[in-house]
Amino acid sequence: MDASLLRKKILSQRDKLSPDEIQSRSEKIGENLNKLPNYRRCKLPLFFYSFRSEVNTRPMIARRLEEGKQVALPRTLVSQRRLECFKIDSLDNLTPGAYSIPEPDPKFCQQIHPSQLDIVIVPGSVFDRRGGRFGYGGGFYDRFLSKEAPQALRVALAFSFQVQDSNIPIKPHDELMDYIITEREIIHCHDQR
Repeated sequence: MDASLLRKKILSQRDKLSPDEIQSRSEKIGENLNKLPNYRRCKLPLFFYSFRSEVNTRPMIARRLEEGKQVALPRTLVSQRRLECFKIDSLDNLTPGAYSIPEPDPKFCQQIHPSQLDIVIVPGSVFDRRGGRFGYGGGFYDRFLSKEAPQALRVALAFSFQVQDSNIPIKPHDELMDYIITEREIIHCHDQR
């Protein structure tokens, strides 16, 4: 299937999930994320703040903050086509940013260099088991991972139906994930390559 048709089909399926389904599946994804030793040991992960029908990351972020652990979130600089990272101390220090997604408010949050991140939690529309990923077409995360945070472990969060058994047609500049966490499993992508 053509990449844009596949993306459209999977996103349409995701948009049909009820808020309760998103919540219950996201809770299981959060539990599976916590089972990943690399995540439990990490010092500073960059999370995405979920919007629309994405896996709900807000409780995962809140949990880390409650445990006194560090969390970073991105700010999207649309005109520069890049992400900036900020450490947050509270979900109250967010403000609507690009695409109306809550982002760190630079007045209250400390900007950090991407080299400080040990894990990047990545959103996406469609994945395959070897770690191939379709984002939403902007290339923000691919550029960020290849140029600014190549040292970080790449962990994608997705609902199980977003993961295809056959390889999706990614391009040479598309960054592969190390792990994909769904409500059903933790996929070790290196084992599938």
